[in-house]
Formats: sequence, C-alpha cells, structure tokens
Amino acid sequence: MARRMPLAIDMLHLRVRRIAPITVTVSLLLGAGACVTTMKPPVVNSGPASSKSGVEVAVLRQACSQTEPVDEVPTGSVDETVEIQVRNGSPEPLVVHPDRFRLLPADGSTPATVPSHAGDPVTVAQGGTQTFEVEFTASGGLACTKGMRLDPDVGVTLHDAPVALAPVPFRPL
Repeated sequence: MARRMPLAIDMLHLRVRRIAPITVTVSLLLGAGACVTTMKPPVVNSGPASSKSGVEVAVLRQACSQTEPVDEVPTGSVDETVEIQVRNGSPEPLVVHPDRFRLLPADGSTPATVPSHAGDPVTVAQGGTQTFEVEFTASGGLACTKGMRLDPDVGVTLHDAPVALAPVPFRPL
C-alpha cells in the first residue's frame, strides 16, 4: 500500500502545534513580569520617626503605580507598597500591627488611606528589628509624584498601649 506524502500544510500545522504551548508560556511569563513593580528607596525620605521609648519606624523602599482617570473610569487610583522597618530600642518587646498603619497625603487634604493588604501582627523583641510590607490603594488624594506620610497611628504597641510616633514623610517618585 502506498503511503501518502505529507503536504506542506500538514507539516506547518504540526509545527504550529509544537510552538503554540511555548509561545503561550513565554507570553504569560512576560506578561507577569510586566506587572511587577520594582521596590526602590523613595526619592525624598525624611528618615525614621523615633519615640521617647526608643522605637523607630522608617520607610526603606516603596513601589508606586498610578492610573489616570479616563472616560470609562472617572477617578484615577494609586497603588503604593511600602517596605517598613521597625527597630525596638525599648526595654520591652513590642507588637507591630501592619493593618493599623495609614497613608496620608503630605498636605493632609484627604482622609487617611487604610491598607489594602497587610500581614498579621508581629512581635519585635527588645533590641530587635523587623521589616515588612504594607500595600495601600487609594482613589483620589494621593499621587506618586507628590509627598506622602506613613502614619504608624496605633500600629506599634507596648503593653497594649500605642507608641507615640510621628508620621514618616516621603515622596515616591
């Protein structure tokens, strides 16, 4: 029995079937990489805020992205991820509550933005240092090119009492 010779179109179809999964995989990897924003130090950073008890809160790195308003979505938004470092210079362990931190515009013109994603409370031992990330999403009031203030609010406690800390001013871009 004579064997049919593959047509050029059959060979092309076979090649496309082999290449398609690779193309999809590469496209997904490139697409995922494009969504990642690199953390970097703020352009302007005031340094750490310190309490009388020896606790310090600092903004180490951040990533800010902003969407502008368009006809379909009349308000823009800002996504800001902040890497925060807490040093415990007090004589007792303290607890950091990342979900209690707030992000404010430098001029105080709009209400505080609460975290959209924050970790669980963390205990920092006497003399210890802990670093963690907190994500904020705001619509209106904040801009990546304008100053912001990270307010520890009641996010750092000693013996269940808030540690008095001033907001940490910084400018992302």
